[in-house]
Amino acid sequence: MRQITPLRLDRVARAVGSGDRDERFARARVEALSRVAHPGLCLPLDVVREADAVVVCSPRLRGIAASAAGPCEELGAWVWLVAGIAEALAVLHGAGLAHGDVSPANVVIGARPVLVDLVGSAVAPERGTAGFASPERTAGGGPSPADDVHALGALAVACAGEAIRIEAQAWMAPLLAADPSARPTARAVARGLVRCAEPTRWHPGPVPEAEPVASSATVRDPRAWHWRLRRHPIRAALVLASAVAVGAWWLWGPEVPAVAGRSEEATATVTAIASAPAAASLPDPVAAATELTRARVAALAAGDGEALVALTVPGTSAWATAAREGRALEEGSSVDGLTLRAVGATLVEQSDAEAVVHLRYEVDAHTWRDGAGATRSVPSRTERVRMVLAWSGERWRVRAVSAPP
Repeated sequence: MRQITPLRLDRVARAVGSGDRDERFARARVEALSRVAHPGLCLPLDVVREADAVVVCSPRLRGIAASAAGPCEELGAWVWLVAGIAEALAVLHGAGLAHGDVSPANVVIGARPVLVDLVGSAVAPERGTAGFASPERTAGGGPSPADDVHALGALAVACAGEAIRIEAQAWMAPLLAADPSARPTARAVARGLVRCAEPTRWHPGPVPEAEPVASSATVRDPRAWHWRLRRHPIRAALVLASAVAVGAWWLWGPEVPAVAGRSEEATATVTAIASAPAAASLPDPVAAATELTRARVAALAAGDGEALVALTVPGTSAWATAAREGRALEEGSSVDGLTLRAVGATLVEQSDAEAVVHLRYEVDAHTWRDGAGATRSVPSRTERVRMVLAWSGERWRVRAVSAPP
């Protein structure tokens, strides 16, 4: 029986179990990890015994744990963090391994985000960290790539500050799906997020003693914006009015700023679309696009934010836009005189679960009023958009809207 080596400042020792059985499991895990190489994974150096304890030695990293960092308020820095972790997980999953406890305490933020504690969940009978582990893991299931992806989504939402919380909730919604098979892969998340916003290195500081760490609660309701409605009433009330004031308002826009101008494939990559029957048996997407447009006008005119959100696919740019608009409407913004005079739609392409439709419609002159009472008149106009629809298993919803090519 070996004794643990003297304390070394270049490594960290963690007890992961006890006895011969746990030592065998730990050594097998370390052997499997020796065939994996990625700078975002803190690979263990050795397994030793101290009395009956099984101890894993790993390199000491320079940086701050995500659990000790304040909330990330910059979208690019948040993407850098989440995409970096997703990339490391993709390599781990590609080797047939799962982490088993992706949580803020197991992410060190330095020159890049690094996952630590790669052995513990493979030895100890753990169920992950509460608030991050997937439903199937909490119910007693073992570590899996799908569980890691769920934990990554919860971690990403927990690390997002108020300034980017809406985008974080929208983009991470597919990762938090209750059905493991509906979640995207870690590789898809890594590739998709860097197309949504340019990654920039995050330099976090420690959380001030008087302030709590970002909440670890996960949000799975597609209308999750509703609980935050009263947090920033002034900002919410100005969302629609500011869009109109700069002349950017379209009936089916604008996109979330971080997504605008980027490939629609970015959001599709991190969105799990429900399986669908053959395209020929689906309801007509052209008729659906027309009805969705009419429903949007009705929801805006009625000030019904929840109805706006219900028209979109959770976790997409269209969903995030609807959530912003819904908060603004709930906080007092309104529209007067908005009516749809004509709608023309043309099917561009269709697959088993998706359709692209070009829309041309006319809206009458109308007036927007923000929560503070300021008004903005919008003249009658003809608009053309490219709408991407996704089949939910029951009906078509809007996934993305952009200017036609």
